[in-house]
Amino acid sequence: MKENHEKNKILRLGDVFYYIIRGRRLIALLALVGLIAGIIISGIGFVQGNISKEYRIRSSIAIIAQTSSGNYASKNTNPDKADVELAQEITDSAIYILKSERMIKEALEKAELTGISVADIQKNIAFNQYKETQIIEMTLYWRSEAEGVRILNAINDVSGKVLLETLKIGNVSIVNSPKADFIVGGSVSLSTWLISALIGAGAGVLICLLKLLISPLLTNVKDMDGLNSIEVLGSIPYDKEFAEDYPFGTESSLAKRDMVSLAYILENRMNNHHFRRLLVTSTIRGEGKTGLVVNIAQQLAASGIRTLMIDADFKEPNLSAMFSEKISYEESLNAVYYGDADNTDAICHITGCLDLLPCVLGEKPISVNEPLLALIDGIAKNYDMVIFDCAPVGIDAEVINFKSIIDVALFVARYDYADFDDIKKAIDRLDGAGVSIIGYAVNSVKTIKDILKEAQKFSLFSGRFRIKTLKKREAQKNKSAKKDAADKKKKKRMKRHEKKEDAE
Repeated sequence: MKENHEKNKILRLGDVFYYIIRGRRLIALLALVGLIAGIIISGIGFVQGNISKEYRIRSSIAIIAQTSSGNYASKNTNPDKADVELAQEITDSAIYILKSERMIKEALEKAELTGISVADIQKNIAFNQYKETQIIEMTLYWRSEAEGVRILNAINDVSGKVLLETLKIGNVSIVNSPKADFIVGGSVSLSTWLISALIGAGAGVLICLLKLLISPLLTNVKDMDGLNSIEVLGSIPYDKEFAEDYPFGTESSLAKRDMVSLAYILENRMNNHHFRRLLVTSTIRGEGKTGLVVNIAQQLAASGIRTLMIDADFKEPNLSAMFSEKISYEESLNAVYYGDADNTDAICHITGCLDLLPCVLGEKPISVNEPLLALIDGIAKNYDMVIFDCAPVGIDAEVINFKSIIDVALFVARYDYADFDDIKKAIDRLDGAGVSIIGYAVNSVKTIKDILKEAQKFSLFSGRFRIKTLKKREAQKNKSAKKDAADKKKKKRMKRHEKKEDAE
């Protein structure tokens, strides 16, 4: 038994990026949920008055460098340049006085408003100096238009008196009288919606990252290479063209070419060790092991090696269905096992060097026991190479019972499909039972380009757009074909006409 070397999946930045793109639908869904929640919260807040529903009252004043006598600081009746500059210099001080508790109290008394605190006004009023001049802009956000206008008018009325009492210089002149605008928290609502949507999207990203940390999938071929001191013999790329023709595929498809390479590698390695029987298994169903079995067997048979494929997944046989829509009981391994048919009756001849021993689901199921193993062993002796398409060892431990009649196993893992920890457990199960693993094959490996292409498909309108594009291309193709046909007919008519003229 080989020494078991533990290997943990390495967390890479590319894996984080991949998981976020992979979980794009979840992230978008939670962002939408967050947006809807934000809209609901905004609606409730609007009804309850918790979100901005108020008036914006604006006014502006100019600071004047006057003394209590009514003259300007220059002691002239009209301001000169020095008076203007002094007014600009005391504007910051004037703003401080305008925001002071004393100023607000006197304004409230002037406006004769009760039930309003100084803090309420200080919290909702803003003073800004206009472009380093002596002009001060005032903005008050208030729930009532009438009250807000009264408050600013009162501030304008008492500000000159308070400035003279505190600074001993300064007065004000009204530039713009208070004017109110009604506002309904538009920016506040939009920001609430945006924040809610971002919180939802963030929750989606967090869930994706938790999946990566807690239950990582196989998203990097390097994680398999060297696991239990065994190397990856083949990395089969994701190929849409091959997937449409599964499990055969055209010779030009990337997946088909890499499967041919895998078949060559397996043939060389098995010949070097005089191995003749190969068990193919995986962690769970759906990892593409049956497709690999078919393509490897076809390639071996094409090289003149007499090859037998055995449908050894007795609970869910799929290999037989790749070559025939329906296999009868009389033509199956089941019938041979129960003595209802001969060995030759159950062997399906696919090509000159490729045969299939099928299995069916029926009233007479079979399991891996000594009589069955002896039967298969006797049939397998007539072939140069025998490939067993077995059930996933990760969910069916019965697979290891084949160890007495096979030489080595090929373990198939599908990219971004099975949990990496479950993959390790399945491999350890084979290793612990004494089944020698010749190598790994990683199926449907995706590149960054494949991932980005998938991400583009997320658009709600991309499906319709692609359909329209395909229809448009098809229409153009048909139009071009019709034109070519018309041109050919025209040329034929012209030739016939020319021949007729020549004959005349």
